[in-house]
Amino acid sequence: MSSLRQHALVQYAILVAASLLSYGGALYGTFVFDDSAAIVKNMDVRNVATPLHDLLRHDFWGNNLSDPTSHKSFRPLTVLSYQLENRLLGLNAGHMKKVNLALHTIVCLLVLRLYQTVWRETGSFRTAFWAAFVFTVHPVHTEAVVGIVGRADLLAAVGYITILLLYQRWLLSERRRYGVIVFATLFILTVASMLFKETGITALAACGAIDLLKRVNWRHIRLSDVFQTHRACLVRVFTLAILSLILLILRLWIMNFESPKFHRMDNPVGATNSTTTRILSQSYLYWLNAYLLICPDWLSFDWALGSVPLVESIFDGRLVLIVLFYGTVATLALRSCESKSKEIAISLTLSFIPFLPACGFVRVGFVIAERLLYLPSVGFCYLLAVGYRRLIKRSVVFYIPLCFLCTMFILKTQSRAYEWTSEDLLFRSAIRVCPGNAKVYYNIARLATDQGDRDTAFTYYRHAIELHPDYEAAHMNLGNLYREVHELDTAERHLRKAIEIHEPFPSAWMNLGIVQAARKDHQAALASYQRALELKPNYANCLYNLGNLYIDKQNSSMALRYWREAIQQNPRHSKAWANILALYDNRGRTDDIIRTSALALTYLPNDTAILFTRANAYGKLGEYETAEMLYRQIIAARPDHAVYRANLGVLYHRWGQRNEQAIEQYRAALRIDPNLRSAKTNLLKLMDSS
Repeated sequence: MSSLRQHALVQYAILVAASLLSYGGALYGTFVFDDSAAIVKNMDVRNVATPLHDLLRHDFWGNNLSDPTSHKSFRPLTVLSYQLENRLLGLNAGHMKKVNLALHTIVCLLVLRLYQTVWRETGSFRTAFWAAFVFTVHPVHTEAVVGIVGRADLLAAVGYITILLLYQRWLLSERRRYGVIVFATLFILTVASMLFKETGITALAACGAIDLLKRVNWRHIRLSDVFQTHRACLVRVFTLAILSLILLILRLWIMNFESPKFHRMDNPVGATNSTTTRILSQSYLYWLNAYLLICPDWLSFDWALGSVPLVESIFDGRLVLIVLFYGTVATLALRSCESKSKEIAISLTLSFIPFLPACGFVRVGFVIAERLLYLPSVGFCYLLAVGYRRLIKRSVVFYIPLCFLCTMFILKTQSRAYEWTSEDLLFRSAIRVCPGNAKVYYNIARLATDQGDRDTAFTYYRHAIELHPDYEAAHMNLGNLYREVHELDTAERHLRKAIEIHEPFPSAWMNLGIVQAARKDHQAALASYQRALELKPNYANCLYNLGNLYIDKQNSSMALRYWREAIQQNPRHSKAWANILALYDNRGRTDDIIRTSALALTYLPNDTAILFTRANAYGKLGEYETAEMLYRQIIAARPDHAVYRANLGVLYHRWGQRNEQAIEQYRAALRIDPNLRSAKTNLLKLMDSS
């Protein structure tokens, strides 16, 4: 093996080790933040039988692209990767994070190869290696690597860098043959990269820009001579531009040429009506993104609402930072014109082009998204390494701050990756960074609600509303909390406030209907549910609650109709299945219970409530062995539930000659819940009879 090959393998090994060192300690935990909506609750992921043609009609979150509320984020190949992983390994956050880390490591190796291909290194300082090392351990990548939804960025990056590498290797070949095949291959790979994430669409533009920068010496050529001197290069760039335009039209066609509708609070910059404010604020965001790359200490899972106040005046002190940003970029651009190597110009190109989808020309649903800095950091890291190389040429002492920087990046990445292992750590970490962000407090309150900590939930929802009085989701959830503690008047006031802020809010209308139904105001509740269904016709939860309303009105046939509609919209709606089975049970329709529960279990195979009703039905039919098997399955899943053991005791009691087993189950139930009256009564009857 040649020494050159050995040296390359050592570099690759170091990058793999650095990747494992940075993220290896955080490959556990749960699904956090966007993972829940994109993976856990996404039927395209959970239903492993979902065909590809259905994925091509849905957005990243599982909603129809034609739905007015869809964000139009079309990433079917990424969703397919989740679905395949679910099919093979199940929905396991740890496994999914390991896959993400493997993809990040592959990207790091590809990045090193890209640097080595684009730039020919000279001198003792290995610029490509140091740049790739900084890329590998950069803390701003944590969200993309440890946040499972970041897989879209990782897969798009694999495709993006592969496209750049293939194009550069083709240009470096002695005989540039098979041009049509090469461009067709690049086009197909770019389509695939785009179907992983939208940023992949910029790959061909990056290829053309680098080609122009490397081959045209703009300092010593007149524009009139460019076409004659560099005809082949310009033809290639023109071809890439046409292919990019085709891809852009294809992407817009997928969106039905409609812009996604985002809430104002998600991105106040994009929603402002003032051109001056939009330009100044967007420019400040450019500086802030650059700052996160330079000093990635200020990291947050969300930057909405009050995180970044708008720059509304030229007298705002942040204008100095905007001028500094543009001045630095202009200086670097001018220096790149003077440099023979064109390293600076190409690094800036690799930074800016993949950032174009988020630059503000098209309205997006976020203020800052750290995941989107994953690809732009490829150019930034090389630019940083070039700067250190120039310092080290002056004195090797500058190796010390470079090594210190890499060490600090590793430690920060380890710390940040740990914060991404649970929602509680993640949400609370954002308070330090974005103390004015009402969404941070909202998410802490939402998590506290799920954990049964109502006091914390009340405190943080109220704080979110103090920070942002027009936060309709916080008003709605606070109203739901008040409903749970039976303060129905206060609950209704907050829900009506949510609707007043944002009238087309189907969840708020549905929850208002629930409060009104609890107060037995059936007509008002019906009107609220109907409004929710006008806004969201396929709203399974609302259909379920409408069924509950009709049960309250003693109209079981209408209740059954709406519960069935709820299941049609969401076959995994366990409460709707349970209510249908309970209704059949009350009517003594045992055969219908057997048939319906069998269908329900195809969607919810481990739902203990459905299994319990099914077991009871088999017991009533005298099929004791089947009922016993079902009870055993339920108890294995929920060994701490006394009622299940008590009912198994009842089954043995009815079975005959099984009194000892019945006594054993009653006693087991009472050990779990000593106050379970039915188990006490039945145990005494058995003891007396024996």
